[in-house]
Amino acid sequence: MEYFWKENKRFVIAVGGGLLFLMLYNGFVLGPIRAAAADAVRARVREKSELERKMAQGVPTDDGLAAGRKDRDQNRNALAKMTPEVAFAMPEKFQKPKRESVKSYFDNLKLDLVKDLQTKAVGNKVAMPANLGLPNDISDETATEVLSRLAVAERMIILAVDAEVEKIETLDAEYGMDRDERSSKKSQFLTKYSVFMKVTGRAETIFRILHGAQKKGSYLALTHFEIGRPDATKDSFEASIGVALLKVDDKAGLETK
Repeated sequence: MEYFWKENKRFVIAVGGGLLFLMLYNGFVLGPIRAAAADAVRARVREKSELERKMAQGVPTDDGLAAGRKDRDQNRNALAKMTPEVAFAMPEKFQKPKRESVKSYFDNLKLDLVKDLQTKAVGNKVAMPANLGLPNDISDETATEVLSRLAVAERMIILAVDAEVEKIETLDAEYGMDRDERSSKKSQFLTKYSVFMKVTGRAETIFRILHGAQKKGSYLALTHFEIGRPDATKDSFEASIGVALLKVDDKAGLETK
């Protein structure tokens, strides 16, 4: 053994040093690297599982979010082009007064409006009810809505008279106020103020009303339309028409109710 050691001392020392280096290298270098790699694999597996779980729950992926943003931008551009097409230019007299009391302004406006519309109807031989179904109450909070409804009522009566209908049976400028249209919130994307009218006249006159209501600059959306012919031997129809003034706020978010 002593002879073997003397003859192979250098070789044994070299081999032993190499083994010691490999052990130290494996323990201090490769070991942490392998541990880090194993941790990375486990983290990747966890992230993949979490992503699959979120996708199963409807959480969008990055690709889904990118597609959604693209659609959003396209819709914004389409909305920007569409908004002027459905705008209703509010006449100055139907805008909320800045200095005068809203209540007194509304009362005077309503009286003048009824008088002017009745005069116009009589002059064109159009029968019209004495009660136009206009709102009776107004406040600072409801001023915009109530005045807007008056504007729509005036617009529809003028259209009906100019179209030469035989009779305006009914006008309801409070149509929808007791439902989801009441005092819409400022954050709402779309606000609508509806008015209902029932008229009697020739088919041509009724469709003149519909055409005039959708004129650019004073656009009113058609929300309801029914037409009937009580006497088949006469060119006289009864039509129920619902229209809405649309106010679009493209900077507001959509709300669910």
